[in-house]
Amino acid sequence: VHQTLSLDLTEVLNAVIFRKKKPILLLVSIMQFLRAVLRQNFSSSLLVIVSQNTAQGATQPQSSSLQDAALHPLAMWQVSSLVVSLQNLLVHKDFLLSQAVVACLETLVEYLYVKNQDAALHVASQPWHRFLLFTLLNGGQKPFLQPEVLRLMTLFLRHQSSNIISQKEISQVLQEAAEANLAELPEAVSRALHLFLCQV
Repeated sequence: VHQTLSLDLTEVLNAVIFRKKKPILLLVSIMQFLRAVLRQNFSSSLLVIVSQNTAQGATQPQSSSLQDAALHPLAMWQVSSLVVSLQNLLVHKDFLLSQAVVACLETLVEYLYVKNQDAALHVASQPWHRFLLFTLLNGGQKPFLQPEVLRLMTLFLRHQSSNIISQKEISQVLQEAAEANLAELPEAVSRALHLFLCQV
C-alpha cells in the first residue's frame, strides 16, 4: 500500500536549534535525517515536507525575500540559526557528535550552493568559524589531524573562505601529515586528510 508521511520541517530544525539537553544519539539521528532530506532537495515520493515559516509568530521574519524564495522550503533565518547551533555542538568535542555535525554542515552548504551561491559563501565565510577552529585546535597532540578539523578546513577551502583558513594553517596540516605514520592513522582521519589534500 503506497502511503506518504507528512513532516514539519520547522519541528526538525527546532530539534537541533533548540536542542536543550537531548541525548547525543538522538541529535546525531536528527542530523542524519536532515542530511538525507537536504540531499534529496526536500523531494520524495514517500515524504511530504511541510514548512511553517509563517507560523513562528512575530518574533521571526517573514519568508518574503528573493533569497528565501531560492532556498525554499528553508528560510535564511533558519539556515543562520541552524549553523550557529551546529557550531555550538562542535565545541563539545564528542567524536560521534562532531562527525554528524560536520557532515550536516557540509551537506547544508552543498544544498545552499546549488540553490543560491551567495548564501552558501556567506555561511562558509562567517568569522565565527575561525574562532570555532581555534577552539577545536586547542589542546591535544597533532590537533590538525582530527577528522572534524580537516573536514571543516576542506569545506572552507572549497568555498574559498580565505578569512577563515590561512596559509599558515594549511602548512601546519601538511607538516603534521608529513610527521605522522600514515599507515597508523584512523580511517576517518585518513579519509579526511585525503579530501583536504585534494582541495589544496
